[in-house]
Amino acid sequence: MTGMPGEEMPFRWPVFEEAVPIDSVSSWTAVQESYDQRNDDCYYIVTLLKEGAPVRSFMVKVDVGWAGDDWTTPEFARRLEEEIGRAARRGETNTDYPGPLAR
Repeated sequence: MTGMPGEEMPFRWPVFEEAVPIDSVSSWTAVQESYDQRNDDCYYIVTLLKEGAPVRSFMVKVDVGWAGDDWTTPEFARRLEEEIGRAARRGETNTDYPGPLAR
């Protein structure tokens, strides 16, 4: 989608569809699930993979208050990946919010 000159493109949360390695057999992917504007927290569903096959999924909360108003920078996506990756390497959620995973 191309906007008119001078129009801002709508913000899209980064999606981590390509497996991010944890070690030689484990990796993760993540897709943004929701954003809590009041608390400046975004939620991603992280899927752990072993040898490319999904093992399990869980919710990860990332506080994005550090980002200010510009979420379109490469630094924003890099830091999100870093924060999500930290939880993925631990292999556990960091929030009580289950999102659609509770269904």
